[in-house]
Amino acid sequence: MRYGLSSLCLAILCVLALPAFADESTGKGFVLWAGAPAVDSCVTAQCHAILGQAKHVHAPVAEGDCLACHIETGLPHPGDTSMGLVEEEPGLCLQCHENPAADMAYPHSAVEEGCTGCHSPHQGGLPKFVLQAGGELCLTCHDDVKDGAYVHGPVKANSCQMCHGIHGGENEAMLNLPGKDNCLACHAGIRNIIDNAVSQHDPVVNGVCWDCHTPHSSDNKPFLTAHYPQELYVPYETEQYALCLSCHDENAFLYERTSEATAFRNRDANLHFFHVGRPQKGRVCKSCHGVHGADQEKLLMSKVPGFGSWEIPLQWDATETGATCYVGCHSSKKYDRLQRQTN
Repeated sequence: MRYGLSSLCLAILCVLALPAFADESTGKGFVLWAGAPAVDSCVTAQCHAILGQAKHVHAPVAEGDCLACHIETGLPHPGDTSMGLVEEEPGLCLQCHENPAADMAYPHSAVEEGCTGCHSPHQGGLPKFVLQAGGELCLTCHDDVKDGAYVHGPVKANSCQMCHGIHGGENEAMLNLPGKDNCLACHAGIRNIIDNAVSQHDPVVNGVCWDCHTPHSSDNKPFLTAHYPQELYVPYETEQYALCLSCHDENAFLYERTSEATAFRNRDANLHFFHVGRPQKGRVCKSCHGVHGADQEKLLMSKVPGFGSWEIPLQWDATETGATCYVGCHSSKKYDRLQRQTN
């Protein structure tokens, strides 16, 4: 755009009439150009008039300093190829902003790919120029986290920050706390079981709740990675125990007689098969075992919930080669792996 002398003088007078501001951190003075008919500004009534009008405006836009980020290519302007960036992202942004993921063990890949995937470079209606609020922003990339029939509370509330850092973190998956500590910060009841357990399930010991639970959503209650019965009695089928059998050997439940598939046997009579492997009223694992931990060895609970107000008492007294079970649902029973016991 070219101006005559009178137009240029008028433009200068308009600029001088605009309120001046100073950046206290640099001492640099600037003018809020948005909507001003200044000669050097890209923001005029005819060009880029929308810039500078939002609730939150990026400082270079507010200053009218477009060349802080953009560079002329020499091609005719206006035109899509007439302007480029001084430097590609994220280097461009890091000329002024500190790297929010600097020295983090697990930086968010979005930071490495470029800031404008999450932030508007010019202005926005939300603080930090984020493109959408809260977890809605995360869902623009992580659009599969709500795909399951059952959705984890923080995910349903779009509160990703309850579990994850925004730009990265020191823990795997950008978790706020390492491993199971991140989960137990909310699940106090499970923490209480674990803290008072004599024996703990291996995934709990290893601190990896996601071996069994999906952290975001699942088609299985309670956010399980595979099917596990909610009932206390089910006919035995491999599909019923898909979760357990992802780690445990199915042979322990298939054979009525065995000398090695399980240690829970009366000589060669497979007691896992007897309890669990029934074609009709098979007892599920949680009929005896605590899935996170228990107050006896072998994850055996001394009180088994699930039968209304009655918690079935279970006492397991081990010997070197077997044990005696004292349980509320039948009389005491002995078993021995070397010498068959008669009950």
